[in-house]
Amino acid sequence: MWIDLYHLTVLFGCMALLMTLVIRGKSIFVIAPLCALLAATLSGVDPLVQMNEAYMTGFADYVKRFYLMFALGAVFGKLMDQSGAAVTIAQAVGHRLGTERACLAVVLSAAVLTYGGVSLFVVGFSVYPLAVQLFRKANLPRELIPAAIGFGSATFTMTSAGSPEIQNLIPIKYLIDSATGLPLTDARAGWPVSLIVALFMFCSGQWYLERTLRHKVKAGLGFVPRPTDRPETTSEAGSLAAPSLWLALVPLLVTLLSLNILPWLCHSIAATCIPTGRMVLLARILSQFPEDGTLTIFLGVLAAVVVFRRRLRDVWSCFGEGFSHGLIAVASTSAMVGFGAAIKTLPAFGLVVSWVTHLPGDPLLSAAIAVAVIAAIAGSASGGQGIAFPIIKPIYIDQLGVAPRALHRVVAISSGTLDSLPANGYVVMLIHNICGETHARAYGSIFVTTVLIPAIGVLMAIGLFKLVPQWALM
Repeated sequence: MWIDLYHLTVLFGCMALLMTLVIRGKSIFVIAPLCALLAATLSGVDPLVQMNEAYMTGFADYVKRFYLMFALGAVFGKLMDQSGAAVTIAQAVGHRLGTERACLAVVLSAAVLTYGGVSLFVVGFSVYPLAVQLFRKANLPRELIPAAIGFGSATFTMTSAGSPEIQNLIPIKYLIDSATGLPLTDARAGWPVSLIVALFMFCSGQWYLERTLRHKVKAGLGFVPRPTDRPETTSEAGSLAAPSLWLALVPLLVTLLSLNILPWLCHSIAATCIPTGRMVLLARILSQFPEDGTLTIFLGVLAAVVVFRRRLRDVWSCFGEGFSHGLIAVASTSAMVGFGAAIKTLPAFGLVVSWVTHLPGDPLLSAAIAVAVIAAIAGSASGGQGIAFPIIKPIYIDQLGVAPRALHRVVAISSGTLDSLPANGYVVMLIHNICGETHARAYGSIFVTTVLIPAIGVLMAIGLFKLVPQWALM
């Protein structure tokens, strides 16, 4: 018993140290391996073997699986930003809702961009200037801006059915039929449940934000300008004319349609083709059209290049910077995945996994708790899924026979709960780098909107799958 307690103390102590150092702005590339090294040493494991094998294997495997997806997502965001399309969409939402609905305008602007495939970090930088304008005109306290952006980008859109965000696509890579090698799920898994949960999260989160703003305004708080605030929303497009709203939406629509409609359409056409002559080859090609997140984002990138070609100063710089930023993004997440991979070979991690995967009750609930806890350890929703799926897939799919599509949706939503603890990379960047706030002022509202409300959404999703079992097959 005392040995187990010691190992658990080492595990959670190293996690706390990691979170503390991240909050203080230390590089994740340095502190993640150092904390993994410390945990291994204190647990009595050979630190050199642990770092060279477990840590680096976890790091490299995540890069191998998801680098192209991250890089193309960053390129897509760069094209949307440099062309002015992202700002056009954000401004259109803001203008249509007006100053009196400033918070809602910020949330919806972030939601539209995120659900269209723009990466979270690009969404934050794109929406923040608009948020400053709207909150200044409405005289609202600016410490709620990070919560509004985070809520719109990292909750009901990030993990919903049909979303091209990586958090919704990772389960497809891991939930594979052992016999055929084909995916057991797709991006639309459990869409009726996802739709209901997303509506709940949106309504409850927006109610909370509006209520909090009203209380702060009644307390005499208002907008405090800063010398760094831009007088008007601009983008990297500079003097080039920004695209119209409908033109700006084209790449987002291409991304969504190519992920959710195009594979189904190709397979349907292939099934109805008469197998004669050249139609045999066409049917074979269409029948094998993949439902792949990387291909989806690539098609969105191509659409953006074609549609915005006259508004981009340098397409090659967008690709160069996008791939560089994508490498940094996937590497920073991989650093946390490597930390988790090193941690999961320690005795304490086995104790935690054994506890959360053997909880009494519905297996979807224990799977959700397992993924949420692992995502908290990894400090990342996508990183947590990358660590958790190799562990939970054999247990819940192969042994317990849980419906893959239900597991996909529950895991996707639950990964977006405890991942948003203070050390999360996106949370730190959003609060400090993008919005210039502090955790003390801004994190409380982020915790409610990105941790508590999604956690309730997980319970709701599990209840809905139990209430209507047919939805687990949709």
